[in-house]
Amino acid sequence: MKHSTKELLDVVYRHYPRGIDLVDEADIQRYKESEEYARIVSARRRAAADERWPALLRRIAERFPSSSVMNDSLHLPTGSLDGSYSFSVSLPSTTDSRTLWFHVSFLVPYYLVYSWRLVRFVRRPEKFRFVLGDVNFFVSGSPRDPELVSDVNDERLNSVTFEEAYVSFDLSADELPYAEWIASDIEATFGCERMPPEIGTILVPDVAVNLRNLGEATLYDCLFTERPRWVNRPPSEVRTPGIEVDASSLTGRFVAVLKVLAALYNILWSLMPEAQGAFFGGVTTDGVLRKEEILRVLAKTRVLMDPPKTPRGVASKRELEAAIRELEALVASWDGQGAPPAAMVAWASCFLDRWLGDADSGASSYS
Repeated sequence: MKHSTKELLDVVYRHYPRGIDLVDEADIQRYKESEEYARIVSARRRAAADERWPALLRRIAERFPSSSVMNDSLHLPTGSLDGSYSFSVSLPSTTDSRTLWFHVSFLVPYYLVYSWRLVRFVRRPEKFRFVLGDVNFFVSGSPRDPELVSDVNDERLNSVTFEEAYVSFDLSADELPYAEWIASDIEATFGCERMPPEIGTILVPDVAVNLRNLGEATLYDCLFTERPRWVNRPPSEVRTPGIEVDASSLTGRFVAVLKVLAALYNILWSLMPEAQGAFFGGVTTDGVLRKEEILRVLAKTRVLMDPPKTPRGVASKRELEAAIRELEALVASWDGQGAPPAAMVAWASCFLDRWLGDADSGASSYS
């Protein structure tokens, strides 16, 4: 390589402020007001105006007409992201969705190429999800638990198939003809050489880059882009997703718990301004109804009711106040042990029927 690690770090520190994270709004503003940020924005805009870049993409598309060439640097004129040009070339007739990715840095004379592929896993799921009462529930228990699911012999509960994206710098024989031709054109066009992973994955702990907080960024993240995961997780660390289960297959005892939770969170979310519109609300449960959780959520609703600030909260204030009072009385008389009382479940069922029906009709039953 033409540069030492220290020289590469010097380039990073010229374009990214040290010691400023990108978490709090005040820090983000301070980051954007720095001299280093002004330099990286300027570099991105200069790179966007370089005619060598679109000419390279045209030549690649002409050389490989059966492949799709995707320009992933359309944002560069805004000065917003990356320290490199980025593009991908999809390989024709591959069964594992393989794509070659190329990044050409405009901060240092280096580029990189790797294969992006999807690896399929088949595993035994240990969690599941479903929708009940307009609430997305995520269950931290097994979908084969007879306390939660009625038909535990359903074969669909025994396995889940999913895919994980992997980055490989070791290219296969059918990838090499594409990579070698394109790499040769990159080197001739920009006068650069390939940066190996053992250099690119060196940590730069005192710099934050978009998706990478302090302590997470690497040379690849700073000099190219931070969007890929440069070091693949071993299979043992790949999380197994939960499977989707139909709510009709749940046990009656579990449904009783869920109805109370669904009613409780429908009330809460109707009063939260940030939960209006396109809101994806979810509740995690292990199948046990806890008195302290109900009291905690009810305390939040009381604050939000004084006064309500959402359109539906204002329109349905009387209905919500009555529902909250009823639930508070039911909770006060419950010792918090075992399944929820039948009266509490009946309250939840009645509230959900009325509330969700009103939502479909666009009116409150008290309007």
